Amino acid sequence: MAQVIVTTKAAFEPSAENLAFAGGLVTQLDSLVTKRKQWEATDYKKANEGLYSLLASCLDVFNSKFVIASDEDKKTLRSELKARLTADGVRVQRNTTTLTMFVRFVFGSDRKRAHGYTYVLKAAISHDVAAVNLPGWIAEQGGIEEVKRRMIVSEEALQRQADLAAAQAQVKAGIEQAAVNPLAKLPMSGVSGEYALLLAKPEPDGMLSIVGVLSDINAAFYNACLIRMARNKAADNAENKALSKEGSDLIAGSISAANQEPVRLAA
Repeated sequence: MAQVIVTTKAAFEPSAENLAFAGGLVTQLDSLVTKRKQWEATDYKKANEGLYSLLASCLDVFNSKFVIASDEDKKTLRSELKARLTADGVRVQRNTTTLTMFVRFVFGSDRKRAHGYTYVLKAAISHDVAAVNLPGWIAEQGGIEEVKRRMIVSEEALQRQADLAAAQAQVKAGIEQAAVNPLAKLPMSGVSGEYALLLAKPEPDGMLSIVGVLSDINAAFYNACLIRMARNKAADNAENKALSKEGSDLIAGSISAANQEPVRLAA
């Protein structure tokens, strides 16, 4: 009988250098926290220059220190930031980006506001805006809210592209499976090519009447059909996802109501 060897991944233990890196960077962020409190106490209601300057400082620390750091330094810093934020009552998840942690740490703001500032920094990074140019760039774009709005629209477009790509992969897999186990087979002479297009007319009795045939369709036409099928599949996926979420929300609401009922009865 073959021996099965089980290996376990050793837990990450930061070195003294890792801890020194994280400590130094957190100290920098602490100084930004002090500046943020000064800004809120003085210029908060007057102008946005202070806010833009603070965001520029966050971007500078992120680009000049975190991005080029080693993996061990990054892990140590994330661990330190998570501990500090958790101690302040801020929930940090495993998929929370370090950039978001920077913003939550420096601004101590609520989740919605922090995400807004993070959107701005992500937009600046995607446009290769240097930290020193960030205040002017935000002003040129029309301010924080306008940058955030554009970034949200951009992310939604990227998500739609990802959903369409996933649906297209599903459609291709379905075609490959149907090539082995066809949906239907019928004899028809005069049809040629690797793929042919049959135009069918649905009948009230559930049958299909073939009313047209296009043989030897080229790759461009085949891909166009795939994209159209993928869009329909993506729409179906989105609808199913919405229905699933609606069902889970209803279940969660029912559980919550059931849990509260004994309290009402006791009262």
